Amino acid sequence: MGPTLPRVTEILADVGLGPDLSRVPPDVLEAARARGVAVHAAIEAIVYGYLDEAELADDVLPRLEAYRRFVKDSGYETAHTEIEVVHAAWRYRGHPDSVGWLVNKRVILDWKNMDALDLAPAGYQLAGYRAAWNHEHPTEPVEALAVVQLKSDGSYRLHTIPAADPEPVFLAAVMVYHAKKEMGR
Repeated sequence: MGPTLPRVTEILADVGLGPDLSRVPPDVLEAARARGVAVHAAIEAIVYGYLDEAELADDVLPRLEAYRRFVKDSGYETAHTEIEVVHAAWRYRGHPDSVGWLVNKRVILDWKNMDALDLAPAGYQLAGYRAAWNHEHPTEPVEALAVVQLKSDGSYRLHTIPAADPEPVFLAAVMVYHAKKEMGR
């Protein structure tokens, strides 16, 4: 088997299109990372029916409540959560948070667990997931992309991403990433 394919987020960070976290203190960044992992794991556990809320940290619970409100308010139906998608032709992989149905459209959703949000990097990330999903599932294309911002007060905000707009930028990032690696950078 060949080398491991780079992840969508790795590509974006390498070419400077990921979120700018340079001003975030390391301890704050680590706490946010741990909370994000916990929230994603809890959502996956809800979807697959094995959540034990007694094991959750206090800072996870409001975001989980935001997730539940979003699902109830929107009627979102999860088809897949935390799966791997691969785009063999472009040589990358990713792990969308959720693929499902929203307003009768197949959609990829990304759960963001922060109160402030920069949508541009999220759009590029989702574009990468969409291109890989559509490559693997040509008869089941994703029609929409969105970020669901799960806030610390238990509220949420749905941010739709124009599906076609960020894709050329993401694919250019993939080309630059691979060119840099071929040059030894």
